[in-house]
Amino acid sequence: MDAADTLATVAAGRASAVAQLRELAARLETLPLAAAAEVLVLLELTLDDLRQQAALALERTPAGHP
Repeated sequence: MDAADTLATVAAGRASAVAQLRELAARLETLPLAAAAEVLVLLELTLDDLRQQAALALERTPAGHP
């Protein structure tokens, strides 16, 4: 797999992840507040871990890369 293939794979994964997160957010917005709160409590640890991993990945991104 060359660099172009890798970038295409990453771009597709990014687009898919963003779409999934948007879908989840849209579904949460339709829930009554109490139900949405229950879902968010269940997701909180996973979201914290994801935020930490994303922060580490962003720190490792070479300068000049978007």
